[in-house]
Amino acid sequence: NKKITFISIYLIFFLIGDILFSNFVYKKDLRHNCYKYLEDFFYLQKNCQAKEKWVRNVKSYDVYTDGNGFRFSGKKNKDIGNKIAIFFGGSFTYGMGLDYKKTFVGLIENGQKEFEILNLAVPGYSPTVFNYQLKKLIKNEILPKKIFFVLDISDVSEEASQWDKKDKYARPIQIKKTKEEDKNTEVNVFFKNFTKNNFKGSRLIARSTNNFFRFVRLYFSSFEEKLKKPGHTAWGNFLYMNLEDTDQKLWEPFGFNKGIEKIKKNFKEISILANSLNADLYIVIYPWPDTLEYGQNKFNWEKFSENLCSDVSCTKLINFFPEFQNVKKHSDDWLTKLYIDGDLHLTEYGQKIIAKKLLSEAFIN
Repeated sequence: NKKITFISIYLIFFLIGDILFSNFVYKKDLRHNCYKYLEDFFYLQKNCQAKEKWVRNVKSYDVYTDGNGFRFSGKKNKDIGNKIAIFFGGSFTYGMGLDYKKTFVGLIENGQKEFEILNLAVPGYSPTVFNYQLKKLIKNEILPKKIFFVLDISDVSEEASQWDKKDKYARPIQIKKTKEEDKNTEVNVFFKNFTKNNFKGSRLIARSTNNFFRFVRLYFSSFEEKLKKPGHTAWGNFLYMNLEDTDQKLWEPFGFNKGIEKIKKNFKEISILANSLNADLYIVIYPWPDTLEYGQNKFNWEKFSENLCSDVSCTKLINFFPEFQNVKKHSDDWLTKLYIDGDLHLTEYGQKIIAKKLLSEAFIN
């Protein structure tokens, strides 16, 4: 059949052309994220550029990491002396769903010129890892003057089920592998590396097509009626549900109470390190959508954070519950105004609320 023969020849020449294009013309890596997975740990690779799209209801967004493996704008910061402010956190602080300049850390970086800003946040990290990160910074003689500990509601589950610290390891170990890590068999790694290095043209076409249809979907979804009431989150429903009614797998193997204890223990150690550096130490908290809707009648996150701060005499607790509650009170569309549609992460509007208050209370006198 001439048609089949023609298509076969076309595909062969296309693939050969793609291999030549990938190796001699377009030499940059095409990445969907900057993660490096080890057997029991993960981190962001240094000097990485990726087009990330973890969040469903947003367009893909740019991610750049610097020479330390920290997310940043992609542009080298000006030398502003030895004043450094660092942010510890998970996906919220990382700024998942947005380009860096639109995240609250990026807005703070552009909103003041006195401090160099380092964002050490990585989605999935929690206080056990923050503790390790700070010790590593000090060892590398990166000595911050301001430390922001962005405490996330999911940190309880992360500490109860994901992270452990054993004496024989310098760093924490992840005790539950992610799906991505489980895929990293020797055969899969070889196949992934081969396609990554030799079929960049095909991947560029696929990426452009995917982004086009994502844009179309988002455009038409903007005309749909938005949810006005959030669902219950598995990781955060312990605030308003009896603990025995929550998903018990989220607290295994250490248990809910141990997760709470680990947060306190790690924060105490971080506070001692901050004191040794003569650095200001802040706790930052914010509500999830379901927290705003269903409350905290079983476990009060604000009280827990206040006690955490007072126990170690942190510089200040910066609480965003009042600001978010005020938006909810005065806006029928508060859910999609503050949070990405169908997601826990913040919109540009929500990010600006965070940045504005942090700038006024921690940076600008």
